[in-house]
Amino acid sequence: MILKSIVILMMMTLNVFASEAVAFIKNVRGETVVKRENAILPAEKGEQLLRRDVIQTGATGTLGVSFNDGTRVSVGPKSVLVIDDYLFQPSEKVFRFDLTLQKGTAVFESGKIGKLAPEKVNFRVPQGVIGIRGTKFVVEAE
Repeated sequence: MILKSIVILMMMTLNVFASEAVAFIKNVRGETVVKRENAILPAEKGEQLLRRDVIQTGATGTLGVSFNDGTRVSVGPKSVLVIDDYLFQPSEKVFRFDLTLQKGTAVFESGKIGKLAPEKVNFRVPQGVIGIRGTKFVVEAE
């Protein structure tokens, strides 16, 4: 009985962790959506983003995202950006930041994770991985 309760509690904790907001949409213009699991949601200013969300912009779409550590990412038209993983727990010194730009353009400006643990920040593009050693960059993935 106790073991069963512990397992249920652990599963609930994992679900809460998976659905914890990691960022929010700061601004949005044009055709933009957020794909979350099996749902496609219209991207709206102020909407919270979760780990594994996929941001997709159309031909006229642009979107700005602000992460919990202060990192900012701007996504240009015809882009697909995946929030693969994100964890910001500075009191425990636990950090993870993984994004993939599958196609399109993005401007990245690092926040606290990039300053405290730059080796924990990965920005993937189809041709490779960008390691964060500075604070800002622009990238295009075809």
